[in-house]
Amino acid sequence: METFQSTKKQVILFFVMTYAVSWSLFFIGQQLDAIPIIMLGIWSPSLMAILLNSKIYGKDGLKHFFGRFKRIKIKWYYWVLLLLLPASIHFAGRSLWQLLYDGQLNPFYRPLAYWASAIIPSFLIAGLGEEFGWRGFALPRLQQHYSPVVASFILALVHLFWHIPTYWLGQGMHNVPFIFVLAFVFPWTFIFNWMYNKSGGSMIFAISFHAISNASLSIIRFMPLDSEVPITTDLITQLSLPTDLAGPYLSVCAVYLVVALAVYKFGNFNKVNTDIP
Repeated sequence: METFQSTKKQVILFFVMTYAVSWSLFFIGQQLDAIPIIMLGIWSPSLMAILLNSKIYGKDGLKHFFGRFKRIKIKWYYWVLLLLLPASIHFAGRSLWQLLYDGQLNPFYRPLAYWASAIIPSFLIAGLGEEFGWRGFALPRLQQHYSPVVASFILALVHLFWHIPTYWLGQGMHNVPFIFVLAFVFPWTFIFNWMYNKSGGSMIFAISFHAISNASLSIIRFMPLDSEVPITTDLITQLSLPTDLAGPYLSVCAVYLVVALAVYKFGNFNKVNTDIP
């Protein structure tokens, strides 16, 4: 694939292929009511990244790409952030809302025994299925051509709109209006990209952070219950929710924004990883 030696062309091709394959599989899986096909669609970002690395760089490039999975020599405090930051942000945002709205804290988190059962599926599905693509393939190439801020905005948008078909599937998306999800995805992506860059481009770190972030959505409950707000296409154009349902989610988004701004200002955000392939 000599035509695609340009890394900018590579990332464009990756986005196009990932959307085309994922959305096709989502549609087919929905029509056939076949969960394995839908799961394959979720795995498409990683599968497309592996395919393109193989075609463009051959066996040596693929070996280097998978070698980034073994990078574990990362400063200990980033491992602590990996484990605790998402749940801590969710806890802080939900607690802040309860104190301001209810004047007291009520239990809204799962017991520790639940954590493993939430993290393992997230690791296997969202983590392994997506992160070889988003952080492993796309982000280093974006950061070769754009500032880390612009690269983060691009990746956040691409990642967010990739989820759009899940409104038809009734799962795989936050059950709040789409405009609310914007407030979550952008600061979360900024924090995630910063963590990935600090890890030196470690794939096990990126996969684990995505898995723990997803698991923390259910470990610390701040979204409405499915019985209160089901995931349907109505959420794409809906602009609001009742205060008691919107408040916890938007409070968590506000904490994410504060953390993202702190990371940008004090976290040496411009030091990036552009390790390719």
